[in-house]
Amino acid sequence: MDNQNNKNGKNRTLLYALLAALALALVFVIILASKNSSIKGNLQQLEAEKEMQRQDFQAEVDSLMKVHNELKESYGELSQELAEKDSIIQADAVEIKKLLDSQWDYNRIKKKLASLQTISQKYVRQMDSLYTVNRELVAENERIREEFQAERRQNSSLTKQKEELTNKVNQAATMKISNYTAQAVRFKGGGKETPTDRAERAERIRLDFTVAANDLIQPGTKLFYVRIADPRRAIISKGTGDEYAFQSNGETLQFTEKVRVNYDGKETAVRAYYTKPDAYEMMPGTYFIDVYEQGGKLIGQTAIDLK
Repeated sequence: MDNQNNKNGKNRTLLYALLAALALALVFVIILASKNSSIKGNLQQLEAEKEMQRQDFQAEVDSLMKVHNELKESYGELSQELAEKDSIIQADAVEIKKLLDSQWDYNRIKKKLASLQTISQKYVRQMDSLYTVNRELVAENERIREEFQAERRQNSSLTKQKEELTNKVNQAATMKISNYTAQAVRFKGGGKETPTDRAERAERIRLDFTVAANDLIQPGTKLFYVRIADPRRAIISKGTGDEYAFQSNGETLQFTEKVRVNYDGKETAVRAYYTKPDAYEMMPGTYFIDVYEQGGKLIGQTAIDLK
């Protein structure tokens, strides 16, 4: 009986121990499950934070590159002078995006992004510097162009004034004549000249004029060309060669007589004649008489009528 009681006691002890072990195991399982749940929650939180950081990095890179490209477009051709630095910026941006898409190394990405920001800031400063220098060069070129234009206008004005002055001097230095008269004459006994208005009696055409005084004209022998046109407007000339011609405004003109005058700058009276050849008969009508100075300028005109 006692043995049976002892045996039952041992069984109860063993049962209690087993129940205690099961209770401890259950507690351990509950604790482990709780820890696993906490770890899983922490991992999920870390993944969410990682994704947020990745998105922040991506947004920062995108924003930086947007500003950079807008800056390039804004400065236009100036950006070509910094093409090497631009290529570095573009390559770094591509590398950062690859790191964000393929692997996660926070420190490496952060360092690379900081480097990209530094290079980009230097690029902006250099672009601003180049733009400032270029703007100053443009302003300097504009100033030089305006000065050149002003100088050219001044030179043009001076040239025009010089030409006007030269023309005035030339005009002032031109021979001027007055008391300009012409008359047909014939010879009487003793070689005396008698005026006539009859064509068949006319043997000469006498021309009288006065050369005005002019201190601007160099004294010396001066030439005057007399052109007489008959009623048919044909020029009466001793020949058609160059020795009977002169230049006037680029045109070659035949003359009737060439008169030499010794001029000393003072008022000088001149008388010139055209004597017709014996074989030439004067025809009735109007004879037109022009006088040119040696430079070819027309300085006197008159006419006579013969019956």
